[in-house]
Amino acid sequence: MCSTPKPKRKVKAKVTNDSVGILSSMSSKKRQSFAKRANQVSERRIEIEKLKSIKNKSINKQNIKTNTKKKTKTVSSWLYKLLNTSVSDITNKIASKLLRSIT
Repeated sequence: MCSTPKPKRKVKAKVTNDSVGILSSMSSKKRQSFAKRANQVSERRIEIEKLKSIKNKSINKQNIKTNTKKKTKTVSSWLYKLLNTSVSDITNKIASKLLRSIT
């Protein structure tokens, strides 16, 4: 058996050989008002896309700023500090801690 879903309602439609467009069946006044509404909708869509792109750019800039802050925090890790300090400073700190623990 086929597992594809079957429609619950039967669709009744007329089949014609003529392909008549929506606009050709309208009067000229209706076509003009339809065209005006369609142009307004397309302009709104364009504005929405522009706003989305502006928001995406600002979000990307914020992500770049936060990413650079995270990188600077990882650079100042304990391993970085340990590798950049001199051997004499490390031995002095260890010796002072040992002396404090003895006394």
